[in-house]
Amino acid sequence: MFRTLLTPLRLRFDSSPRSAVTNNVMTPSIPDDEEIDPEEFARDVLIELMRVAVDKLKAAENMDVRIEVLVEIQRIMIQDGLGATKDVFREMDGFVVLMGALSTAHERTSHTEEAVSQSIECSRLAFMITSDAITDHAENAEYFKKRVGYESLATAIEPLVADTTTVDYTMGLLLSFAFRNFSLSGAFKSIRNAAPADVDTTLREVVSRLGGIKRPGAMALLCRLTPQLVRDDLTMRHGVLKLFEYLSNTTHRNHVVFSSFGLAEPLLRRFCTPGVPELERNVLQKLLRRLLDMGATPAVGRFLFQAVVREDETLDAELLEVIRYAMKSRWLEHFSMESPAALTLTEENVKGLPVMGFTFMMWLWVKELPTTTHPIFTARLNARTMLTFSLRGDGKLELGTSSNREVGVFRKSNVHKSRWTHITLVHYPHRASNPTIRLYIDGVLNDGLNWNYPKFESQPQAVKYIIGDDSKKTRMSWCIASAHLIAFPFGDDLPRFIHHLGPRYSGNFQDPLLAKFLTYEASTSLNMYLSTVVAKSQTPVGLTPLMKVVKDGVGIAENSIVWSLSPLSTSGMGAETTGGGGGAAVVPANGSRKVFTIQGDVFIVKAACLDLSLWMIGGAAVPLRLLQVANTPHEVSRALGVLMDGLRNSWQNSEDMERLRGYEILASVLRPKAQMVNMTGFETIFEFLGFNFRSPEHSTVVNAVAYRAIALDFELWARTRQEVQRVHLEHFKTLLISSRYRKFNVKQRFAKLGLVRKLLFALQTNWYQPEVVPYVIEALAAAAQAHFTKDDAIKPIVSYLAANLHEQPPADNTASSPQSMLSRIDYKDPRDKAEQVLEMLISLLSNPTLYNKFATVLPLTRICILLLGDRPTPVIANQILILIAISNNMSPAFARKFELISGWSVLKTVLPSCWDPSVNEAALDVLLGRLGEDPKSPSPEANGTASVKIVCPHIVPTIFCALQAGLAHIARNCDVAEDPNSSWAVESTMEVLIEELMDLHASSSGFREVFRSQQTTQLFVNSYKSFVMRVSSVSQINQRTIRILEKLTHFGLGLALDNAVAGAQKREILDILQDAESVLSPSAEKTAIDPALVVDSRTVRQRIASARFSIQVGERTVVKTMTRMNEWRLTIQSSERKRLRKNILDLRENRRQVSRLSEWSNLLTSERGLWPNPDIRSWRLDETEGPHRTRLKLEPMNDKSLAIRVDTSDQNIRNVEEPDTDSQSIVQVEVPPWAESYEISATDMDDRQLAEEITDDKHRRVRHELEPGDVIEAVTTVARIAGVDSSPGLLIIGRTHLYMLDGLVENDDGEIIDAHEAPRRLFFVPGSIVELDGPQKAQRWSHEQVAHFSDKTFLFRDVALEIYFQDSRSLLIVFLDKERRRDIDQRLISIINRHSLPDAVTQTPGRATSRMRTPRFGKVFQKSDELSSAQRRWQAREISNFTYLSILNHISGRTPSDATQYPIFPWVLKDYSSQTLDLTNPDSYRDLSKPMGALTDARREAAEMRYSNLESVGEKPFHYGTHFSSSMIVCHFLIRMAPFTNMFKTLQGGDWDLPDRLFVDIPRAYESAASDIRGDVRELIPEFYTCPEFLENSANIDFGVQQNTGEKIHDVKLPPWAKQDPLLFIVLNRKALESSYVSEQLPAWIDLIWGCKQRDPESLNAFHPLSYEGSIDLDSITDELEREATVGIIHNFGQTPRKLFTTPHPPQYEHGIKTLPIGTPNGIEEDPHLLVQGGRSFTDLGPTVPVRELVMDMIGERMIPCPDGVLVVPWRPHERLEWGTTRAAAGQLRYVIDQKVVHVIEEAFCVCAVFADSGNLVTGCSDYTVRLWRINRASQNSNNVRLGLSHIMRIHTDDVVSVTASRAWSLVLSGSKDGSAALWDLNRGIYIRSIWHGDGGDASAVRLVAINESTGYIATCSRLKLLLHTINGRPMAALDLSIPSPTEGIPPLITSLAFHEREYSHLGVLATGGSDGSITLRTWTTDGTPDGEAALWEFLTIRTMKIRAVNESQKPPAVSALKFYGEELYHGEATGKSFLWTLPE
Repeated sequence: MFRTLLTPLRLRFDSSPRSAVTNNVMTPSIPDDEEIDPEEFARDVLIELMRVAVDKLKAAENMDVRIEVLVEIQRIMIQDGLGATKDVFREMDGFVVLMGALSTAHERTSHTEEAVSQSIECSRLAFMITSDAITDHAENAEYFKKRVGYESLATAIEPLVADTTTVDYTMGLLLSFAFRNFSLSGAFKSIRNAAPADVDTTLREVVSRLGGIKRPGAMALLCRLTPQLVRDDLTMRHGVLKLFEYLSNTTHRNHVVFSSFGLAEPLLRRFCTPGVPELERNVLQKLLRRLLDMGATPAVGRFLFQAVVREDETLDAELLEVIRYAMKSRWLEHFSMESPAALTLTEENVKGLPVMGFTFMMWLWVKELPTTTHPIFTARLNARTMLTFSLRGDGKLELGTSSNREVGVFRKSNVHKSRWTHITLVHYPHRASNPTIRLYIDGVLNDGLNWNYPKFESQPQAVKYIIGDDSKKTRMSWCIASAHLIAFPFGDDLPRFIHHLGPRYSGNFQDPLLAKFLTYEASTSLNMYLSTVVAKSQTPVGLTPLMKVVKDGVGIAENSIVWSLSPLSTSGMGAETTGGGGGAAVVPANGSRKVFTIQGDVFIVKAACLDLSLWMIGGAAVPLRLLQVANTPHEVSRALGVLMDGLRNSWQNSEDMERLRGYEILASVLRPKAQMVNMTGFETIFEFLGFNFRSPEHSTVVNAVAYRAIALDFELWARTRQEVQRVHLEHFKTLLISSRYRKFNVKQRFAKLGLVRKLLFALQTNWYQPEVVPYVIEALAAAAQAHFTKDDAIKPIVSYLAANLHEQPPADNTASSPQSMLSRIDYKDPRDKAEQVLEMLISLLSNPTLYNKFATVLPLTRICILLLGDRPTPVIANQILILIAISNNMSPAFARKFELISGWSVLKTVLPSCWDPSVNEAALDVLLGRLGEDPKSPSPEANGTASVKIVCPHIVPTIFCALQAGLAHIARNCDVAEDPNSSWAVESTMEVLIEELMDLHASSSGFREVFRSQQTTQLFVNSYKSFVMRVSSVSQINQRTIRILEKLTHFGLGLALDNAVAGAQKREILDILQDAESVLSPSAEKTAIDPALVVDSRTVRQRIASARFSIQVGERTVVKTMTRMNEWRLTIQSSERKRLRKNILDLRENRRQVSRLSEWSNLLTSERGLWPNPDIRSWRLDETEGPHRTRLKLEPMNDKSLAIRVDTSDQNIRNVEEPDTDSQSIVQVEVPPWAESYEISATDMDDRQLAEEITDDKHRRVRHELEPGDVIEAVTTVARIAGVDSSPGLLIIGRTHLYMLDGLVENDDGEIIDAHEAPRRLFFVPGSIVELDGPQKAQRWSHEQVAHFSDKTFLFRDVALEIYFQDSRSLLIVFLDKERRRDIDQRLISIINRHSLPDAVTQTPGRATSRMRTPRFGKVFQKSDELSSAQRRWQAREISNFTYLSILNHISGRTPSDATQYPIFPWVLKDYSSQTLDLTNPDSYRDLSKPMGALTDARREAAEMRYSNLESVGEKPFHYGTHFSSSMIVCHFLIRMAPFTNMFKTLQGGDWDLPDRLFVDIPRAYESAASDIRGDVRELIPEFYTCPEFLENSANIDFGVQQNTGEKIHDVKLPPWAKQDPLLFIVLNRKALESSYVSEQLPAWIDLIWGCKQRDPESLNAFHPLSYEGSIDLDSITDELEREATVGIIHNFGQTPRKLFTTPHPPQYEHGIKTLPIGTPNGIEEDPHLLVQGGRSFTDLGPTVPVRELVMDMIGERMIPCPDGVLVVPWRPHERLEWGTTRAAAGQLRYVIDQKVVHVIEEAFCVCAVFADSGNLVTGCSDYTVRLWRINRASQNSNNVRLGLSHIMRIHTDDVVSVTASRAWSLVLSGSKDGSAALWDLNRGIYIRSIWHGDGGDASAVRLVAINESTGYIATCSRLKLLLHTINGRPMAALDLSIPSPTEGIPPLITSLAFHEREYSHLGVLATGGSDGSITLRTWTTDGTPDGEAALWEFLTIRTMKIRAVNESQKPPAVSALKFYGEELYHGEATGKSFLWTLPE
């Protein structure tokens, strides 16, 4: 040993270079007497050597020296067994030096091969030493990872990789490094040199030497550098890809590691590149499939789905295949463990395991079972192991605890490889529970042990919980999805439920609605389990523990979870640590502060599966769209596969599908493609629905809703190919008859589906071809047999038969609908199908159980006659006879009962006409009681000993009547010559019949007895007699007739000799015989018969009895019975026809609705969807109102709604329902009404028996619009007024909601029909312009949304009503008459009274105190209160001029909904020519004391003249022929903005006005209104003060060219001072309106419009008399033309508003600052420099808890700071919302009241949240969605609060990180990491537009957003910039935060944002808080705009304030929250403190 140790020593002193290689130097001898520990000595020597070597390496000058030293270092490391030199190596910076060596390895003087090999050698040694240094050495491994890192390795080898001579080898080394196996270093070289054909062989050889990837970081680097390795070498590329494919397939660990590299996207791009060689494509496809198993991130998913749909709307087949494979992946986030690997958690201060017992649960997946026993879970108390739960090599589990010496093996347990297994171990603390230890595998109790609980310690200590094994004893490759330890033992049902949640569930069981996480299969499996439990036990199902869990959640208190572990809690993928002990990566235990430490080889797998990514990309709509595009059978089946796999394992996609009504959409998408549904497609769908094609007996229905929508859509399946139709119809048989779960299927799944009725309906259509009908009937048989009850099968089938077996009377076309609708209905031959159904029914009734069920429901005797009818076909007759035979067999009394309703007589009358061999046989079967046997086979006793038994003699008369009819027919044709072609059916039938009668007479005494009835005998005698008479009168008879006559005669002879026959009849027969014989053989002798034989030997009594027996019910009764039956049949037919019509209408309505469901696809084609629509978006004014009824929001016009509404009803399709207990399935035997009374009148009973009253649903058209559970209480036709258009529609008041549905009206019968189809009188409102083709809106509001309403006039008629809603929308509707309005008024009053809230709750958050608010118009006040209060507030300057005018307009009946009564605003400026506007100069303003028509002398004269002229001729005088406000004026101003563009055209009669008369420029418009002698006198509309958009022609409408200038008319021309910017014009105009000059003058103008001078001749203010209220009564004008003319006058002359004041209006109060209310001495905008920070913090959350949000408590008027993840409810400060800030807890959204959690929603992914108002919440989520929630309370002050999801809004493509909402503007603003902020409509949940900061990434993530409540301005902020936009996304100011300013340097990071809120702000202030503790107040201005250029908005800093630091030395903390409230400013800091800034009093 010493020799080898000393060799290196010797080397140090030897200078010859050769000796490094030759090892033949003598070792110095060491004296034996020195006492030295050789091990220590050797180690010291090695350490010293290592030090020297590293120093030498640092100093090495050239390559040779370097290589030499590296060899030495390597040798030292190899010789050191203990690793001490590795520590030295690290401490001496060895790693850094190695990186240096690597980075210089490529430096070489020459390019000889030798130089290259030196480079290679140097890099090889460097790699090997690095590898050795970190192998099995935790500290070095950690150091390399943290300090050196793969980045520096990448930098070091960059030159080597760039050099083509060394790249192969360097990459080979990197590969070797990743696998710790340096024999691989030549791998890439050998691939490069291989011939293309041999690449695979080479690779296989390489791969055989590889195992699992040991260093993922190195592998990631290899993948990153691959492009440089490959360059353009196709063979190399193929080789590398193949290598990756092989590698990713070798082990599970390799698979997860490869998936974490993000290779999928670049490879996909390559795959989609045209021209990639086929060979490479194949490898790519295989590799992609493997990578997408766990690497299908949302970004990859987006790319895949975008690329699969080509430009021309076709699908890329190969990509579709890739998607299909990827969608099948069922992976989830998990820990991949390669032993030794463990996760440990230590809990301090406990005495042992939980006191109450415990439950340990884990989802695990084992790749390879361990070689020996491997611990899964261990609990240690200090050194003592309390419990070890292990897996053995044979897959059995075992347990050892400290309370038991032995190890318990669970013998029954078995853990399978490669599948997820759920293991639950429950330990009860007391022996009373038997067994105390229970093991559940996959939720089912598997085994148990009876052991004591591990003992507790006396003193608290630390418990260490270990998952996995940290020792190196055994190897196992396995995965964990999640693990929980719960501090109490679970009951037996909980593990089953939790197992059903599946491994993907990663929550903490806190959600009360856990059932929503079940997949369809899981919920079905639980339902089945429940139904078996209920069947076995007597407990009511509601009390079973499982049902309780389903209803109320698992009920595990959060504090009883000791810990729960899931990979969700960690951030990135990877986090693996190699080496033992020192690995300090941590995993937080869910939801708690505890953390698990990783030890050994644990890899955290963030598996991204395509079905989970699908949810983030767009949910179930995406694959539906693929299906829509698919157009070959192959594509259809693939797309179906993608859809079904996307739903199967994802509860979110399933829920999404239900929400979209996706299954109905699926059916409607498939219907036109039905021919393309091949067997694969069929199987895909039905496997998803629960059918099992591998073992059909295990089939069930797992998804009832999808099943109903798809499987029962017979029209769809009837269009498919025949083989598909067949299997579709056969599957019913499997489910209902042969499946093992048929009971469950029938009771739980099919009970409410009405399958029998649906199949009968399908039979009545002509969907199915005749050859398929038998299969339909088989399905019908299965359905009926499975659920043979009165309403489900018996009545439907019998009604169908009664209606269809017989010719239908012609349909009365008045009642039925137009033929077009019934054209699909099958009137060709319903009888043929009905006969098949009848056969099917009869075959079912031969089963005694079914027969008895039938007999208890319907009277069989009557049903026979009903179905037989009066002209049956042979088939019907045959079947009815079989039924009679069955009935006789089942019930001995049947024949008697049948006789009582004269059934036999009916048969006698009806059957002869349709007698044929089948009927003949059936009749004999009835007679003899034969059932289904072969009639020819002789019965056993028929060998002459006993006679044949007659069972039903009642049928004999019928047989003889048939014989009589048959003989008569034969006799008529007896002279026809034999012709082989003509039919002799009757003859042969009769011949057979007579033979049978002869046989019977001979062999059966019972049959002979029948002839004791004289009547029966007489029947035969008569027919025989007439036959013979006819035959004998003919000259020639054919052979057949002769044969029949012979046989008849033979039979007659038998009768004549029979004792049972009466004497007289015997004689009569003999007489006939004589005649017959003369016909048969005219020459032969007559048969002589001994008269004694013919004597009647019966006693008198017998004769009388026989006569009485045959007094049959007479003809009259038969007729009566038949008539009765026909009436009954007609009733049934009419009700069946009604039912058919109703079904068709329902079906048509359903199809119509589903075809109109377009939201799902709109989202995908919107501007940011997966497949954006190229059309340019156009906009229209949104009717939603902002504050004071201003309308300035635009809404997209051509995007149909992008809202995905969520029905907040709790109906959950994947729910577990309570099964019916069996009592319901026992047939309840009702005593039928005819049971006892068998007299003839019993027929009266059943006339109504089968005819049901089919009530037609008149509200069918609107049912689907109703909210779930709502009921219609009132419906009325109204006209909805918008501008000048009136849209007819329905106002519906429901029990919970109010609806306005356009385009529908109620007709005179109360049925709802399309307005297009309705007569005009039903909806015409005089004077309105009916618009039938406008946007057909369907609006709804819940009752609590109704704020108030007011009666309005429309065109001076008092029949209108305007309703105002809490959501800022309003509805103006006109009724047909006052009566109807009165009724709705009453209903609205009661709704408002029911729901009126306390005032505080309706306040909008974020708005300053009540003094800054306007009351909601007309709320509780009467008009006069409202008016005086508004006047007072205006005088005190509490409200602005604009607001005051808005209120006056509103009170006087003006509304923006009606263009004839549009709000009126004054012109306030007259200077439209200056370059800058001087608002301090009175000359800039117009004179407000005069009307517009009297501003110049010339116009004054003209007005006075007109007045006096009119007065002189006795007309009512007026000053002006036009008005200051009319619908024409409004539309003229708003012509550029939809919807007014069209209204203008409508008023103009469909064309634009002359270009010169359009609204073209503002100065000219003013001139025309103020001074032009031929001009008008118009005032303005509110848009001049609010809405810049109306001045721009954004839709590029062609208005023509101006004549005088030849200029094209486009945007409105603005005065010079507006600098070509409409927004600046609006801002300045509003500034002028609010100026002190206007405030002084305004009362004079108010007097002119609303006040005492409204008709004042002195003030020149009299308008046309027709414009004043009360001057016109349209209702009194009857003449149509006159009425239209009057309406025209109103439209043109306008309407003067209602008069409000009778005395002059008082002025504003003078004192104080003019811009502030009286009593407010100073304001932030006026004196920003006076703001000072308060002395002390008003709340402190704690030094580590930053304040994220400041919320105003509306009740206590105090500010409440909220930390991250908490939001206080502004109106209920004791309530708050919480969400987790870690990813695992982010799943949870909790509502907390008084510190108590009242509702938890799991998997809500909330990142940020805001309350829009007291009932609505908005959350931004990490699954890229924004969600709207309703807060539902049981009552006003109830603590029972539930959050119900109302909308899920998708558009973002990354996490949503900020969100805010404004109720005032009904707006939601969300910011995302994708670099955009999105604007949404709060009411409808639809996307409006985006504001972009960049393309995503950290710098452009929009982290701060704010909305200004008074102006609607929007501020958004990212690291890059701060942007200000208007509410319509018009860019205003922008501040670039990345550019340093010359004075201030780099701007600080903005950390908070807030607008200063004022009802009108002349300046506008936005405050931002910085990370450096600064608060900056900014405004925005255009003052810096260069002359002559368009206005340039920019931010202007008003003041920057620094917040105080805690002490001078520290820098101030970041300002993390800001909020203005009135004239105060609050800020919150990162240190948890909050301060108030105030102005001096």
